Amino acid sequence: MSAQLQKSLGVYRGTALLMNIVIGAGLLTLPGLAVKVAGGSALAAWLICAAAASPLLAVFIILGRRYPDAGGITSYAARAFGGFGQRASSLLFLGAVVFGLPSIALTGGHYLATVFGGSAHIYAVALLLSALLPHLMPGEGAAKAMAWIASTVLAVILVFIAAGFAGLPSAPPATPAAAALPFDPVLAIAPFMMLFFAFTGWEVGAGIAEEFKNPRRDYPLAMILSFAAATALYLAIAWLAQSVDLAGNHEAPFVAIVKPVLSAWGAIAVALMAALIIFANLAGAVWGVSRMVFGLARDGLLPFPLAEARNGRPIAAVAATVGALLVVLLADAVFHFGMERLLGLAGQNFLILYGIAAAALVVLARSVFDRALGFGVVALAGLLLALQGTMLIYPALLVAMAAAIGLFRRRARRPTSSGAVN
Repeated sequence: MSAQLQKSLGVYRGTALLMNIVIGAGLLTLPGLAVKVAGGSALAAWLICAAAASPLLAVFIILGRRYPDAGGITSYAARAFGGFGQRASSLLFLGAVVFGLPSIALTGGHYLATVFGGSAHIYAVALLLSALLPHLMPGEGAAKAMAWIASTVLAVILVFIAAGFAGLPSAPPATPAAAALPFDPVLAIAPFMMLFFAFTGWEVGAGIAEEFKNPRRDYPLAMILSFAAATALYLAIAWLAQSVDLAGNHEAPFVAIVKPVLSAWGAIAVALMAALIIFANLAGAVWGVSRMVFGLARDGLLPFPLAEARNGRPIAAVAATVGALLVVLLADAVFHFGMERLLGLAGQNFLILYGIAAAALVVLARSVFDRALGFGVVALAGLLLALQGTMLIYPALLVAMAAAIGLFRRRARRPTSSGAVN
């Protein structure tokens, strides 16, 4: 009998967990980087990205409430495209998180190292290991802890946003605010792929649908509420980033945003806030990714021991997920891959996964609306990916690997099995 996950999520806990998964490094760095790239068009760039992400979210809502499975997007691909679709989406997903999550940990590490000294990688490892703690709690303790963590993070972010708005009248920028510059549609589109990383996470959250007590009702509500809350926070901070003088500190805009109110203590406060946000983000992401690892192992695509669930909790999958991320962190400490490259590869893979989910919706459609939505998202993802150039080599290699694995499995089984093999 297949192991089953504990049904511990309702609307509140589900929304909190999704916010922990989504809100992280993007909130801390991207508002400043968007101003660096787009100037006075940065806020418009965020609005464009939110609008483009909305139909993508709708795809996951429809599929998640209809097929609540820990495999998330890989289970949708399996239903629509068989074994190859499941293998390809699995490798694309794992190929995204194995670079994206260490980059998130490093974001927190850099904030802490800037203020307190030391190695950003050591701080990143500590943050990643601390993300294990909520998953070790018995019963529904993990879900309750994630809800409390999300509430605390939201309260802290709102305090910092309020401090930023309070500081605006007393601290006019030394140079004209970016918000005063004219709107440029070309600049508004320029940071799209970078900002899109801030709107990833719901595809990771698709894997938690199985743990909702009433997935048909509560999962869509949690997805919508988390998207609305995250978008509101992004827009508020983006507006502040355009309205203050960042003084060249685009990678850590919160320092400039809260400096007029918190003065010398601002940098320390921001570093501690960053550590809290990254901890919550990593804990939520490990939850979502480990559930997909659990689902893949249950389906036979990963070693079966990873499909073990103790009292409804996939401890083995959680440990394997964190272990893989630690390996990448240590490799980056030696080879210095660069956060920009890691985040770019992760964001690109996630966009491809959105396209795969939309294509699965087209195949599994139960209405004209489903099919139209799926076609629209596939076209949008294809248009954006066409601009990526040689960056597409990485996901192409992963898809080729999925095909090679399928071919190897067919040849290995042919002498002993006359049945059809995916």
